[in-house]
Amino acid sequence: MKISNYIRLILIPVLVVASLRVATNKTFKLVMDDKFVVTDTIRGAEYNVTATCYYPVSSQCDSDPLTTAGMYKINPDSASEYKWIAMSRDMIARWNGEFKYGDFVEIKGAGHKDGVYRVVDTMNKRFTNRIDFLETKNTKPYKFVNVTLTKITWKQKNLLASL
Repeated sequence: MKISNYIRLILIPVLVVASLRVATNKTFKLVMDDKFVVTDTIRGAEYNVTATCYYPVSSQCDSDPLTTAGMYKINPDSASEYKWIAMSRDMIARWNGEFKYGDFVEIKGAGHKDGVYRVVDTMNKRFTNRIDFLETKNTKPYKFVNVTLTKITWKQKNLLASL
């Protein structure tokens, strides 16, 4: 067998598995083989926060509004599609909070914004116990109070490993 055939045998399955990444508001897992991999959702403590929105503009961010504090790049024309949030500093690990950039959280009580979001940015130090949803400029501003935020992680168990 030629080397190029070996590369195809390895590369194609890797690309297929990588393209099967599934993200919904209910669960997040890498789909491999449903018969052998089980994904458990692990929920952390619940937080009661106030939720508002922000736009990737210099008047609401720093001098580089298209790069978040977690070093994620933003396309300003489709910012609302990212499902990303900023958190107040009291909640971020760098300032002794529980959350790190890249963590996923489930949000409930925020109306049409309920769902699973990634923590990517930090809010101004004047805010506490608060989150901001990243939105495309000209999205109508909103505010939700008594929003429930829960850190979620996923643990995969390979059922074949226990044999």
